[in-house]
Amino acid sequence: MMMSELSNDEMSKVTITAFIEEDLKEGLKALADVERRSMSQMVAVLIERAVIDAAKQGLISDSASKDK
Repeated sequence: MMMSELSNDEMSKVTITAFIEEDLKEGLKALADVERRSMSQMVAVLIERAVIDAAKQGLISDSASKDK
């Protein structure tokens, strides 16, 4: 089961902090606007996609892309 298939009840949310360049933040904001998401939601989607792709490529274990 992929993370996007889990219900909100099955996933607990955590807070992370990241420091990025201002121009990258502007690009993130633009992308979030296009997809009608908040910046926080956009970051979560991008991280989820990266983890799933890494698991598919065998870079990380498949279980790392699933909720435990």
